[in-house]
Amino acid sequence: MDTFDFLADPRAITLQQRRATRASMQSEQSRWLDRLRALAEAPLPADDFPAFLLATPPFAELARRLGTATRRAQLAPATADELDWFVAAFRDYLRTCDGEDVFSGAHAASPWR
Repeated sequence: MDTFDFLADPRAITLQQRRATRASMQSEQSRWLDRLRALAEAPLPADDFPAFLLATPPFAELARRLGTATRRAQLAPATADELDWFVAAFRDYLRTCDGEDVFSGAHAASPWR
């Protein structure tokens, strides 16, 4: 799973590279998307949500904290909050690069900094 070290900042790659990475990480995408749908609040992640990002180094800590939880109630409040941030922040990751200045230090703290 750590073979995608170029994703140190997942926003730094083009939309085409994002989609190619998602395709190459299909097993991770399927596994994490199912889990996220059980753990996230509504609106639940769509089919094109980049759940595979949880299998990359920038999100390894969040993935570790999600652990074996199968229901949201099993998550620590801080982990549930970070998961909500992750789902909201990356909802359009495979659709567009527009508006990504929202991740800049002036707008939000990045978990990978």
